[in-house]
Amino acid sequence: MDKSMPAEALPWTGERLIPTCNRPLIYEHLHRYALACGLAKGKRVLDIACGEGYGANLLAAIASDVIGVDLDGATIAHAKAKYSQSNLHFVQGSCSAIPCPDHSIDLVASFETIEHISEHEDFLSEIKRVLAPGGVLVISSPNKDEYQRVSEAANPFHAAELDHTEFVRLITTTFKHCVAAKQRLVVGSWIAPDAPSAKVSVATFHGWFDGIAIENGVHRGLYSIAVCSDSALPAFNLGMFENFRESADTWNLLDSHDTPDQISLRLKNLTERNEENEKQVLHLQRDAEEKSKHVTQLQGDLEEKSGQVAHFQREAEEKSGQVAQFQAESEEKAKHVAQLQQDLQQKTTQVLHFQRESDQQTQRLERVRNQFDLAGERLTRAQNELLDARWEALTLRGTVLRENNQAESSVRLVELENRAETAASERDHLRAMLTALQNDFEQARVAAQAREDELRDQLKAAVKELRAAQKQMDRLRENISRKLILPFGKTQRKLQQLTAPTPEND
Repeated sequence: MDKSMPAEALPWTGERLIPTCNRPLIYEHLHRYALACGLAKGKRVLDIACGEGYGANLLAAIASDVIGVDLDGATIAHAKAKYSQSNLHFVQGSCSAIPCPDHSIDLVASFETIEHISEHEDFLSEIKRVLAPGGVLVISSPNKDEYQRVSEAANPFHAAELDHTEFVRLITTTFKHCVAAKQRLVVGSWIAPDAPSAKVSVATFHGWFDGIAIENGVHRGLYSIAVCSDSALPAFNLGMFENFRESADTWNLLDSHDTPDQISLRLKNLTERNEENEKQVLHLQRDAEEKSKHVTQLQGDLEEKSGQVAHFQREAEEKSGQVAQFQAESEEKAKHVAQLQQDLQQKTTQVLHFQRESDQQTQRLERVRNQFDLAGERLTRAQNELLDARWEALTLRGTVLRENNQAESSVRLVELENRAETAASERDHLRAMLTALQNDFEQARVAAQAREDELRDQLKAAVKELRAAQKQMDRLRENISRKLILPFGKTQRKLQQLTAPTPEND
């Protein structure tokens, strides 16, 4: 029979068999379930203390319905997850209170269970409660005499072990019909009839070249097994459970050595080699533990450096954002400075234009001043002529009075008065023109002075604003260099140092 599928979660503790333990006791357990399978066809079966669930799963392939019961909840959960058949059910429960109705079970399989509890009679009474009329119990337990002889230490999971005699007495006092048997692992030969016969019984042949002995049943059985019922027992088989491949391997090993001494020597060499291997394994384990500690330390350092790298990366990202922000501000300031420079250039051009206008106005003022000077000279000449005319009129008047020549004197006087009036009129005209020129000159001078002052103020303001913008640009560059670029470079170097590969110690 092939080995069962590997368990996926349950560890090997020695309390419950799991299919992955790879020990000879697998044959012991599978042989018992093979005996139960021979009685399970079409029956309602209870596997009490079902453990990992492999046995209940085997029985479900033959029986009509199988219930696996175990005290441990995690074990039941594992069995439910691993084995799935429509007629297979796993339930958590104890031996002292089996979770099954009265008389609802046709076959109970109880393998290596009774020794785990002290209340043996109560356990068997609970089994009889759930068995239907004609129901059968297949039960096994270690034979205390043989088990303690071959076992180096007491099994910590056993509460009360029984020897074969105690086991048979307990079973026969509980059930009316019982067939008791023994079980042990063997290396040897197996002879069996082709069909059951009342004249052929099963016996154990044992001995060596110095003598052969025959013993009914199993010689020095390690386990006690019983098939029992209150009704007449059905026909069933007892015999050998064999893994042909491993039997062949065992005999090949024996066949490759002439004597048991050679096998002992081979085993001794293998043991010594195994001890040496164990020493090497121990050394490797210590080396692995040291390297594991070193790896743990390196992992801690790596996590610390990873944290630092993440911190510096965040800091670098923040400073990159600040650099980008300052660069944007710098570009904005540069645009503002360029605009100011453009405005300054325009205002400088305006100043030059106004200076040209001022020069032109100055030239106009100079021409007006020259006209004013000419008008002043003309006014002076007119005043002199007026004075001359008045003097001449006075002189003429006096002459007229002296000469008493009225007609000629009157004509001369009228002429002189006309000349005086003309001179006075020209004088008044020149005075008015001079006054107008003075007003124009003063207005032009005031306007030119005001325009020059305005342009000078605008030029000063533009120069001041440009210098302020240049100072802001200088401070901005200095801040970027001092607060961002230099620390950013240090951060980048620190980041490179942290992320640089470090040599590992072998």
